[in-house]
Amino acid sequence: MSPRVPFAEVTTAAAIVLPVLAGGSPAAARLDASERDRTFLIQAHQDDLGGIAAGKLARDRGQDPDVRSIGSTMVADHSELDTVVKSTANALGVSLPSEPSAEQKAGRDRLNGLSGTTFDRAWVEAMIQDHHTALELGAREVQQGSSKQVKDLARSSAPVIRNHLNRLLQAQRRLNAAG
Repeated sequence: MSPRVPFAEVTTAAAIVLPVLAGGSPAAARLDASERDRTFLIQAHQDDLGGIAAGKLARDRGQDPDVRSIGSTMVADHSELDTVVKSTANALGVSLPSEPSAEQKAGRDRLNGLSGTTFDRAWVEAMIQDHHTALELGAREVQQGSSKQVKDLARSSAPVIRNHLNRLLQAQRRLNAAG
């Protein structure tokens, strides 16, 4: 059995090697990202950082077992997605922020002040909004982006984000039905 090579390593290597093989240079690969592509990578990275932090918060503070489970899934999935985002950004020479946005921090602080079912409902509602926004961002990148690598990243992230959204919507229905 041959060893499994992580997707992020393949993406990074391809981003650098393919332009060179085509007669270009690694620097030429860095020029493949438009301002829209760069903005998408930065926002996707911040969304992943926010998703990881929010997932940990739900995992640790959620009362509802589904909320805790979704939180754990988000930590794992957004960590994996962010590995690919960072690899792609690095290959294209895009600098990424080191922490969630001020808006994400403020949302986390607001949730930190809640507990019990109130926390669960507010957390689910916030995550539904965040995942809708992430899907819209990805769809715009697929339609209007210029870098094949970044568009492929947006396309491949969508099913993971959709899965989170579907689980969140189910949890919201159940929490609302419980009163």
